[in-house]
Amino acid sequence: MITFYDIAAKPPIKTLSANTWKTRFVLNYKKLPYNTVYLLFADIQKEFIRVGIPSREVPGSGTVYTCPSILDHSNNTPVTESFEIALYLDKTYPDTPKVIPPGTEALQASFHERLNGVMGPLFPFLLPLIPTVLHPGSSEYFSQSREKAFGKPLADMEPKGEERVKAWKQVQAAFDTLHGWLNKSPGPYFMGESATFADFVLGGLLFTLELAFGENSQEWKDIMTWNNGEWAAYKKSLEQYAATDN
Repeated sequence: MITFYDIAAKPPIKTLSANTWKTRFVLNYKKLPYNTVYLLFADIQKEFIRVGIPSREVPGSGTVYTCPSILDHSNNTPVTESFEIALYLDKTYPDTPKVIPPGTEALQASFHERLNGVMGPLFPFLLPLIPTVLHPGSSEYFSQSREKAFGKPLADMEPKGEERVKAWKQVQAAFDTLHGWLNKSPGPYFMGESATFADFVLGGLLFTLELAFGENSQEWKDIMTWNNGEWAAYKKSLEQYAATDN
């Protein structure tokens, strides 16, 4: 059995974070048995020290404890960070489907690191919404820590008026870039017929956007119609790996 550590969201939402969605997709894709422990931000360090999950270096943040992390009770192994977790699960459970096919490690890692840069125009829209869908016990912590990091209130990050219109067009252009990448594959996924870690990286972002914007919002409706509706079909194909009740 594996214990999967996730960030607590505002009920009835379970998984919210794009980062933790990646690991949940991997666990479900491999059909590995696991249970989820949902943590408040303020409780992560204390819990991880207690169970032996290591901290890691995050640029700009120093040494921190982060979700997703797992504890594999079959061999008492703690692993943190979604890409490292995927590598570990592929190696430790070789009879399950590979999410990082041999020989693609560098490409998968590059996509993982590159996605946030490409989707940069999206985050001024997304970040101010996160406290509204986090568990109430984490909302203030998230707001204060991000406001300290960015040097201004999260609400001031969101574009307004004509600037919002221009900024949203940049978000659409970012999705156009992703669509161009995806179209170089025979599809429907980045490496062909089978989903891999790259798809779970993007899928995690899409699931988070739906929860943060709301399925009836104009922003989410826009995204679902861009690129001839391909993102709607792409997200739907990943729903089979999105179970949260394990």
